[in-house]
Amino acid sequence: DTSRIMDYKDMLRLLKQDQFTVDTELFTKYRRESSKVVSYLVKEFELRKNAEQLKRATTAKTGDLNMNRLYSYNFTEDIFKKISVVPQGKSHGLVMFLDWSGSMVKHMGNTVKQLLNLVLFCKKVNIPFEVYSFIENTDYAYNYSPSSHAKTGDLTMHTFGLINLLSNRMNSVDFTYAAASLMKMTGVNYSNGYYNVRTPSFMKMSGT
Repeated sequence: DTSRIMDYKDMLRLLKQDQFTVDTELFTKYRRESSKVVSYLVKEFELRKNAEQLKRATTAKTGDLNMNRLYSYNFTEDIFKKISVVPQGKSHGLVMFLDWSGSMVKHMGNTVKQLLNLVLFCKKVNIPFEVYSFIENTDYAYNYSPSSHAKTGDLTMHTFGLINLLSNRMNSVDFTYAAASLMKMTGVNYSNGYYNVRTPSFMKMSGT
């Protein structure tokens, strides 16, 4: 049921309705400052990816005769040219979930910094990504009523939903605004105390 997930387009619309103003330059500055960390992640990723590709490389016959091996045609069939086939497919992506519970208040700033580093890494190496947080706000969350057939030990949930905070589907303007909004909400570049966490009305932190 897609109604349980608030797409980033709806989140951005609500932020603007709430007149949630942000300093996009703050995110631009952080992006520059984190470039060394992101570049290191990219380097490690490329090294590991290349090693994995070589490990999975296979040798295939081309169908063309290897003229240097024609002399051995009487006692071997291995007289064709060969090539190494290295898989190039990209079948990976990242889905990240940010704990939006009240107990995270003092840790949100540093957590979001790490999250942004991972997202910027994904953008650098062109890996698809989606970032979500959960909400309990009854106006936007999925209202679930436990079944009468539920028994002891079953997991049941009440008001619950996900907000799509960041996505590789965003254009550069939306991505910068969303990332800057996330920084402001969670007090990045401020002390990580309770009073520096400022969320819009529809994204108030609550119980896990």
